[in-house]
Amino acid sequence: MTKNKILFILIIVFAILVTMKVVPTFRGEVLRFSNGIKLTFIQFIDSIKHTVEIHTKQSQRIEELEKKIKELEPSSLLSATLAIRLNKVLKETNLNYHHPSLHLVRTLSFERLGDYNALWLDFKDFDPTKIYGLIYKGYTAGIVREKNGSPLALLELDPTVSLSVYIGKYKTEGVIFGNNKNMVIKYIQKFNILRVGDEVVTSGKDGIFYEGVKIGKVVKITERELYNEAIVEPYIKPTDARYFYAIDTKVERNPER
Repeated sequence: MTKNKILFILIIVFAILVTMKVVPTFRGEVLRFSNGIKLTFIQFIDSIKHTVEIHTKQSQRIEELEKKIKELEPSSLLSATLAIRLNKVLKETNLNYHHPSLHLVRTLSFERLGDYNALWLDFKDFDPTKIYGLIYKGYTAGIVREKNGSPLALLELDPTVSLSVYIGKYKTEGVIFGNNKNMVIKYIQKFNILRVGDEVVTSGKDGIFYEGVKIGKVVKITERELYNEAIVEPYIKPTDARYFYAIDTKVERNPER
């Protein structure tokens, strides 16, 4: 047997031995790599399914909570205002009984193009003889009054809107007006304590709102010769709101016995 043949046979044997030892190892590595990919894919799919399930449950929960909030919001708003009335009832006597009501109203369109503070409303049971307070997200939003026989919402930045208010913890009295950009309280007597940051709430003395509905905070005070003025930044500017609550503060007298 020649040296070339012996070398060829040795190469073949060596190749067979290497193949028998290496191929299983190689196959194992391939299999482990493949399984790793599968595991990663399965985990990814499971993660997606879990995320979808969580999102679905959260969406359902959100819908339930939104429905519940919608049901409870009128009660919450009334509770906040009536709590103040109740405290006064405990101190005073012979007060008229106030029976408030809230109406969910929907915006239809702007009264005029370019005027974002006047909106026509879809308002069932609207009484054209009344002026209603308008509430959005628990804050004052403006008023509702009759125009051409239909309910017109005037948002609080409208210059024709005025509300009776209390300022700060000392309940400085004033009347607040819209000025298209923010709101201003005019004719504040100089001896009254007034600070930037004071919260402004409705006083209820105009019969439009009950006492205590939040409006905004004082951001600037201007001293005049005879009085002071306060610029108020409202908590909300609901020009894009679709729904409001209209509050009716009609006073009902207890029937005479």
